[in-house]
Amino acid sequence: MDDLDEDYDNVPATQGRGEQEDAESDDEQQDWRILPAMGSNRRSLPKRGEKEYEPTGSSSDRNNLDESRQAMYIALNGERRHTSKVHISGIWYPHLQKAKVLVARGPHFKSIGKADSNGVIWLLPEEVIYLMERGSMSLYNAHGDTNISLQGCYAACLGACHGHERYLVYAHLKRLGFIVQRAASFDGYVGEETVQKLTSSRARKLWNFLVQKFASFCIGLRCVFAKKIPSFGPIVCGGVWRSYDSIYKALQIIPFYSHRGSIATRKSTTAPFRVAYNIWKPRPSFKKSSPGEPDFRVVVVNAQKDKMPTLAQVDALFATLPTAHGSTSTSQQRLRDGYKNVIIGVVDCGIISFVKFGDVSFGDERIFEKKAANSTTTKYRPTKK
Repeated sequence: MDDLDEDYDNVPATQGRGEQEDAESDDEQQDWRILPAMGSNRRSLPKRGEKEYEPTGSSSDRNNLDESRQAMYIALNGERRHTSKVHISGIWYPHLQKAKVLVARGPHFKSIGKADSNGVIWLLPEEVIYLMERGSMSLYNAHGDTNISLQGCYAACLGACHGHERYLVYAHLKRLGFIVQRAASFDGYVGEETVQKLTSSRARKLWNFLVQKFASFCIGLRCVFAKKIPSFGPIVCGGVWRSYDSIYKALQIIPFYSHRGSIATRKSTTAPFRVAYNIWKPRPSFKKSSPGEPDFRVVVVNAQKDKMPTLAQVDALFATLPTAHGSTSTSQQRLRDGYKNVIIGVVDCGIISFVKFGDVSFGDERIFEKKAANSTTTKYRPTKK
């Protein structure tokens, strides 16, 4: 998502001004009286009229407002029509919490739906609501004799989405053009009970005990052989310093978090801090059968009920995520995104905000070592007094 912001920053100035003017014009109150004059056969959109200024309280203003309001009601009561070439029909099965697609049409199925062994495509609840809101799908009950309205679709499918907030984030990302699919932890981690049983076994306890003792032993050895720091005076003193690299290493006296030294263990996460959706940037070569590693992972929380995650919750969440970039990542990428990262979608009364959390190990990125090759050799010899 940061990449989308960077792409927007690279837009030419003239194009940015045009989009800004369009955004300002969208905030204006629209005059709906021009819609009845368009007629049903007109295919082009009407041009905007002159902007209305502050009301004067006259009868003319009241009449114009009443006419515009009535024209808006007439326009909203109009029948929405869609071409039959891309219209989809499906049957909702409450016990499965899925919809069976009768005829698959249109480009939507490149990124949504899943086919079974018989070639029948099934849609998840959030996919059904999304297509219904677009007017691209007609939904029927399990008997196939009753058409389900959009309101009935909300009542039947929102509960299976695990909350209205998750669907809002899903629909928002789909409208932005991203490819969105459920993560394996959408309903809870697969095989989580099995992992907990293994953790409680004696062999697992013995292994954890040995690992902790070995880590404590290594830390003790490092403290024994570490260079003693003087209680007063300069930290870097005495000896011959032939490069800035050795000076910077001598200045590293404060312990820091290291991603390399941490032990990767499976931890139990708590709701709602579990990955709900995997996100991919739009690309023509995307395949549902082999989507590859997602570009983003999104956790959905409700700002009215949930608080910001604690350090223990974030640590447990990071323990379930793979490394973001792998061994081919650059230092700049690791400092920006971290070794692991996740995006938390915060829904506050319908307003969606995204917060990115990254597992960044600043101490492991020795930037001074790269600059040391270009630096001049510096020698420091203590003076005798």
